[in-house]
Amino acid sequence: MDKQPLHLLIVDDHAVVRVGLAVLLRGLREGCEVTEAGDLAAAQAALLARPDIALVVLDVHLPGKAPLEALHTLRRSHPLLPVALLSADTDAELAARALREGAAGWVPKAADARVLTAAIELILSGGCYVPPFLLQPASAPRAEALTERQLEVLGELVRGRSNKEIARTLGMAEPTVKGHLVTIFRVLRVRNRAEAVGVGQGVLRRSLLPL
Repeated sequence: MDKQPLHLLIVDDHAVVRVGLAVLLRGLREGCEVTEAGDLAAAQAALLARPDIALVVLDVHLPGKAPLEALHTLRRSHPLLPVALLSADTDAELAARALREGAAGWVPKAADARVLTAAIELILSGGCYVPPFLLQPASAPRAEALTERQLEVLGELVRGRSNKEIARTLGMAEPTVKGHLVTIFRVLRVRNRAEAVGVGQGVLRRSLLPL
């Protein structure tokens, strides 16, 4: 069965970045359409004009906006639309905060084409792209590297629920649950559900979410 036509929106104040990224993203799928916007107002107008947009790739640092201000604005107006943040920053605190506050991924501008397209495909499948600098070895996996939704999925996993049960409990599609679990396993540095449960209990305690 053919995939549905794909329409993406790039929001960046640098035209060179937009053009280069648009060329790359059009190669994701045959017939992929990419709309460009140079600021938040243009992005909002594009979303009103084209409700079929499936994903926004948003520059973290738009002129005149605080780093996550545009993300918050788009999340309020389009809460179901995934927003991937594009940034030259490797600020772990800011990136972790962005993921907690609804970003579907933090994609470094320095990433090569293969990594960038893989990140976008992961997000389109319902997952969340966590950049390598948030996954560097530490004394223990950090709850901050998981979004609130991923922590909820982890909580249900720790309770012993299957993917189908997690999907029903949290009101999401089963493929979305699978996408979240891929990210959770990578962040927790585990290979299977049993290991995820063991490590996840400590992560959830540190996040203050109920087990």
